[in-house]
Amino acid sequence: MSLKPWSIARTGLVLSCAAVLSACAPSSYLIKKPTPLALAGATQSAPDAKLTVIDQRKGAERDFSTGILMSGLRTDAGPVQPVGFLAEHLQAELKARGLATEVTATGNAQPALYLQTFRVVNHRSNGFAPFITFTFLSADLDTPSGKKRLTAFVKRGKVPVWSFDEVIEPTFNQPISLAIKELAAKLSAQAYGWRASDAQVDALLAKLKSPNLSGDAYLDVYALGFSNHPRAVERMVQLSSHADEYVRMAAISSLGILGASSQFATLKSIYEKRDVSWTDRAMAIKALGDLGTPESQAFLAQELTRWESAKTDKESLWTAQVIRLFL
Repeated sequence: MSLKPWSIARTGLVLSCAAVLSACAPSSYLIKKPTPLALAGATQSAPDAKLTVIDQRKGAERDFSTGILMSGLRTDAGPVQPVGFLAEHLQAELKARGLATEVTATGNAQPALYLQTFRVVNHRSNGFAPFITFTFLSADLDTPSGKKRLTAFVKRGKVPVWSFDEVIEPTFNQPISLAIKELAAKLSAQAYGWRASDAQVDALLAKLKSPNLSGDAYLDVYALGFSNHPRAVERMVQLSSHADEYVRMAAISSLGILGASSQFATLKSIYEKRDVSWTDRAMAIKALGDLGTPESQAFLAQELTRWESAKTDKESLWTAQVIRLFL
């Protein structure tokens, strides 16, 4: 049976779109090991000698790198082993904060960190759109008052101009590093009452004083958020409406990392705005989850029900994924 001209054209268009979408995408990406963030600070209690990461990931959560473009992640040592990779670099982050805790991915020593989610999901709508990654991390930490949910969510995007090598640093290396740093910040706060020194916070605030922040300045915004210091909150509120997308995202997210429960209304307002980007709204709902108050938890449960009953468009699916980190 011969195909009609319009059918041939349509088939060719579909194949062309698929080719453009996956053009030059490698079968695997060589990623770098995260460089620890050195922050001077102090604790309210002595750190534990050991911490065990126990893998409780289930189903699709066990797939470390997934998405529209199927590519594995590897280091010089071979394919990334998510639990061991997390344990190794979480220990390095804690050590950089002066916390000599041995983090292991084997055994059953207590306290434990029960890993629920650690994965990178990529998306690209066409060959001219940004290559986007969502990095998810969720775990339950043993504390004297019971298990505490610790999470991280980082979204990055980059349009590859000459080759797909250009996406590795902004969409894999940086988000994975930030997710582990965020986990270290929350763990050190929950378990040991750690926070950065006043001098360290002053230095970061000085770096972020300029109104013309751009480029990698968002990494300094995150560093300030990882300080666990209440003096960082005021600057984060100011930067939550900054013109630079990544500075703004980092500031919104950091309000949650800092546990700024006084900013519930601010975060809820950002989340409910329809004239801002989905990324802003996603970071706002993530920050609301980080607050961990009865009010914020009830709001997340309400929103999850709403999104799960909505149509299966990208916003519904992606927003629900973020909310599920906490519930």
